[in-house]
Amino acid sequence: MPIIYAISRKGKDKAVFHLEAGPGGEIQANDWEDMDAFKYHGTPYLLIADTGDNFRLRFDYQIYIIKEPELNNRNHSRISPAWSFNFEFEDGQSYDVESVAVDMAAERIILLTKRTPHALMFELPLKPDNLDQTQIAIKSGEFKSIVNPTALDISADGQLMSINTYARIHRFHRSNDSRNQWIYDYSLSYKKLFQPEGMCLSKNNKNYYVSSERKAKLLKIKINQ
Repeated sequence: MPIIYAISRKGKDKAVFHLEAGPGGEIQANDWEDMDAFKYHGTPYLLIADTGDNFRLRFDYQIYIIKEPELNNRNHSRISPAWSFNFEFEDGQSYDVESVAVDMAAERIILLTKRTPHALMFELPLKPDNLDQTQIAIKSGEFKSIVNPTALDISADGQLMSINTYARIHRFHRSNDSRNQWIYDYSLSYKKLFQPEGMCLSKNNKNYYVSSERKAKLLKIKINQ
């Protein structure tokens, strides 16, 4: 049974939750690559992206949305998705995607490709009208300066995008015109970690937390700019 773990800012285990089948059927864990936290109509949710595809052999991928569990209610350690759906890419290609985030300003899900010459950006609706139908991820841009993104986060107000690679976090802000583009600001370097593939921005936008696939701790990065 698929499991998610709640951890503290110091990397300590706080709770374990087992994911059961929901309205969309059984939950698969083919290659979970990213998670995101967001609020939708005032309710906190978590997104789980089953989008890993190192060898680009898959043609269908999954998004699971669950209500964020209450840590003080250990009697409800089994949870089901609030909604979920399958999707494929509009060009019919297979992509390895390790960077997924919710853009609440547009109520869209953003995906960045890895193992392409540079990162391609695709979008999905946050909550499609027909969840039983396979959704189509539409290409909406590209980041020619970003290679092998491993994690993505978008601030709650939708104005700041942060992209993690293997040694830096790249920051972009949203343009205030009709183009609605992401404009590069600057990047932050941090001490070397083995496969740093998890990253998030703190609620106050003052720190990043980065996790390694090997070391069982979080790296805290202060933003001085």
